[in-house]
Amino acid sequence: MLQTLKTIESFVAPVVMISANGLLCLAFYNRLAAIVHRVRTINKERFDLFSRLSAVAGQPRSSPESAHLEHRLEVLDELGHQLFGRVRLIRDSLVCLLITVLLMLLCSLVLGIAPLIPNWAWLAPTLFVAGVAVMMLGVARAIQELWMALSPLSFEHDMLERLQRENGREYSV
Repeated sequence: MLQTLKTIESFVAPVVMISANGLLCLAFYNRLAAIVHRVRTINKERFDLFSRLSAVAGQPRSSPESAHLEHRLEVLDELGHQLFGRVRLIRDSLVCLLITVLLMLLCSLVLGIAPLIPNWAWLAPTLFVAGVAVMMLGVARAIQELWMALSPLSFEHDMLERLQRENGREYSV
């Protein structure tokens, strides 16, 4: 009976790690969905801009409307590149967190099998430590993404301010 209780108690740490990773995954899947939605919105606007540029193709290239559309297209292209960088980091974070869940599940499985196959007992702590290391890598990637989170907003804001200055409209906050 005592051995059964010790075995059940040893399952607690991996289960807590699985739960923590589940909460982080939920947050990152939501972040990923929001950024993917933003990229799709940008791509729709880019398609619309291509159509409008085709419509004004007969006008001189230096026309104000054509110049404005091309400038907006450049801004959207840059925003798309920045957002893709963030999406990759979130994907990397999610992959690490899901691998951690897998390692913790394997750790739990080995903990359950270890009383039957004592030679496997060393594998449980190894899997647990590997899971913690991979989780740390996932969190590090998440920190990188968070660090970049304001870059697209800052870039867009700077481009709008520049455009307003070029058009003779001062912008004050």
